[in-house]
This record gives sequence, C-alpha cells and structure tokens, in this order.
Amino acid sequence: MRNLILRYSKEGDILLDPMIGGGTTAIEAKLLHRNLVCCDVNPEAIERTKKSLEFDFETKSTQVVHHQDARVLDFLKNESIDFALTHPPYADIIKYSEGKIPEDLSSINDLEKFCDEMEIIAKELFRVLKKGGFCAILMGDTRRKKMYQPLAFLVMPRFLKS
Repeated sequence: MRNLILRYSKEGDILLDPMIGGGTTAIEAKLLHRNLVCCDVNPEAIERTKKSLEFDFETKSTQVVHHQDARVLDFLKNESIDFALTHPPYADIIKYSEGKIPEDLSSINDLEKFCDEMEIIAKELFRVLKKGGFCAILMGDTRRKKMYQPLAFLVMPRFLKS
C-alpha cells in the first residue's frame, strides 16, 4: 500500500480504503501525511484499525474510520476522493468473519457472485473518485477444485465497465 500511496497521491490528498481489514493503509496514510477515509463491514477490523492508529507521530493528516459496507458509501459525496485503494478478500480464501457477517465478501464462495459484488463496489468507488483520480485494487488469485482461477482478471473487467 505504501508504494501505491507514494506513486498515486501527494501529501494532503484524500484517500479511501473501503475494506480496511488490518489497518495497513491507515498506518501508511498517517505516516505519509495523507488524509484517509476508511471503512469495513467487520467491526473487529474497525477496532483493529483504530488501535493500530494509536501511535505517536506528528502528522498533518487525519484518518477517519467508519463501520460501513463498501457497497454503500453514501456518507461520501460524489467526486470527493483523490485516490481509492483497497486489498479486498480473494473471495472465500480466508473467511474473515467466519460467516457471522452476511455482508462479508469473504463468505462468498461463488466467483461470479463475488465479481458481481465487486462491481457494485467499483461503481461506488468511481462515483466518489475525483475526475483524474486513481483507483488501485490489490487482488490475488484463487483455486477451485485444484484449478487456478485468475480472480484479478475476473474482477478487472467489472472495474473497467464502471
């Protein structure tokens, strides 16, 4: 995330990570003086992120953490974000909420359904992204029945369509 932030944003920019997970993007944003709005559907991820930001560092930026589903970013205005970046789950490789949160994308084992949900997220990201802004999604691939499934290449057309 650090390399993406350095390459596609500048100090004072507003970044968005709609699936903050462990809080890595939040930490890097704080260290690199980027304003960040982040959210996650999992309350444990929210608490983990808040805790990870509790370190002393003089920064010119703010990091705002919301408990929110990435598919519904209605608290953000159109064209308000300079750079959207995230590292979503790779479908059901790791079940982050262990099925306890119905909205958790990591509980979706059908790849087509997962891509459908990622397309909804893509539309929201592009709605809030400023003209000329950047969007980066870090995504690995998966396997089904011992066969390689290029998840990143299945999701990419959904983002290009948005």
